[in-house]
Amino acid sequence: MVDPANFDMHISVINEYFKVIDTSVLLNSKKECEPRCLVTFDDGWRDNYEYAYPILMKHNCPAIVFIPLDYISTKQTFWQEKLGYLIWHASKLDSKESRALLNKYGIDEKCKIEGYKKQSEIINYVRSLKTRTYEQLEEITQDFLEVVDYGDGSHVDKHMTWDQMRELEQDGIEIGSHACSHKILTELAREEVIAELAKSKASIEKNVQTVVKSIAYPNGDYSDVIGDVARSEGYKYGFGTEFGHVEESNNRYNLKRININDTVADSKPTFLATIIGIF
Repeated sequence: MVDPANFDMHISVINEYFKVIDTSVLLNSKKECEPRCLVTFDDGWRDNYEYAYPILMKHNCPAIVFIPLDYISTKQTFWQEKLGYLIWHASKLDSKESRALLNKYGIDEKCKIEGYKKQSEIINYVRSLKTRTYEQLEEITQDFLEVVDYGDGSHVDKHMTWDQMRELEQDGIEIGSHACSHKILTELAREEVIAELAKSKASIEKNVQTVVKSIAYPNGDYSDVIGDVARSEGYKYGFGTEFGHVEESNNRYNLKRININDTVADSKPTFLATIIGIF
C-alpha cells in the first residue's frame, strides 16, 4: 500500500529521472540511453481510481491497471481481504466462540497484540495461507462467517466499476487483464487457463472498447504453459512479480517488476534506491 502523498512524490521522481512509457514502446528495437519506466497497478482496486488516477493525470503519466474480471462492478472481494476482515473482527469480539476459533487456527496470541502490529500479524497469517487449496480456504472462511457478521461485503475494499475504467482508458490509462477469478493460474488445468485469459480479454475489450495487450498473472505465478496460452490468446506482454529490470532480450510473457510500498519507498532516496535496485 502507498499513501497518496508518497505516490505523488514517486511519480514526480519517476518523471524527473526516467522516460515514462506505455506498452507500445516497451520492448521496441530502438536503442535509447535514457532509462525508461512503466507504471503498473494490479487488482483494479477502487483506490486506483480515487487516488492514483488524479495524481497520474496531474503529472501526465501513463500507466496500466490490471483488472480481475469477476470482481469488477461487484461487491465481491478477494479471499485474502475477506478473511483478513473476518479475523480482525473476530479478534475484537472477545467471545467464547471467537477465542476458540482463533485458537483453532493458532492465531489467538497474534490477535492479542494491539494496533498496527496486530494488523500486520493478521496480514502475514493470511498471506501464509496462499499454499492452501481453495476448498481449504473456503472452509476456514466459513468457520469465521459463523462467528462474524460479514453483511453484504460492501464495507470491505472495493474494486473499480466499468464506468470508472472507461474513464481511465479515455485519459490514456491502459486497461490490462488480471485473469477472471484471481486464482493462481499455475494451479489450474490448461483448459481453465485458456478460459480465464480468453474471457477476461474479450470482456474487457467489449466493455471498455479497447485492445487488451497485457496481462499480469495473479500472485505473479508463471509457467511456460501460461506463457504459451497468453501468446495464443493474443496478449503481447505478460507480467509477473519477480523483482528486477526489463531487458529487450527478456521473455516478454514473464516480465519482471519492482513492487513499491511505503515500507521501502517513503522518501525520495529510498524510492530511487529501490527502483534502481540498490535495496
